[in-house]
Amino acid sequence: MSLDATIPLLPVPPSRRLSFLWLMLEMVKNPLGSSGKDFYDEPIVVYRNFGLENAFVMDPEVIQTIFLDDCASFSKRPIYDHVLGEGGGKGLLIAEGDHWRWQRRLMASLFRAEDLLAYVAVFAADCEALL
Repeated sequence: MSLDATIPLLPVPPSRRLSFLWLMLEMVKNPLGSSGKDFYDEPIVVYRNFGLENAFVMDPEVIQTIFLDDCASFSKRPIYDHVLGEGGGKGLLIAEGDHWRWQRRLMASLFRAEDLLAYVAVFAADCEALL
């Protein structure tokens, strides 16, 4: 088994910024290939459509602030309630506050770097087979 592999086709951002609706459709097919250059260059990309503002946060420090350092100031509920309704449940991606914190602590042990290293050979073998 070789751990060296190349990817024949790298995602190429669109030459122009996609409309919000087109972006959402393209993200289903290829999230990385649908993101315009601004997604790579700007810390926050804002779309204004249908009377709403949608912000895509790209900067790692801002993401840490939103999800960890100051998560009480940011709510996921409006968008999830509007899009998913009651069908969204209360899983880790949607939960907030103490319920999210409890789930996050429960899951954290599954993503420790030392434990993930055990899976590298399996990931590499599967990627090699795919490529």
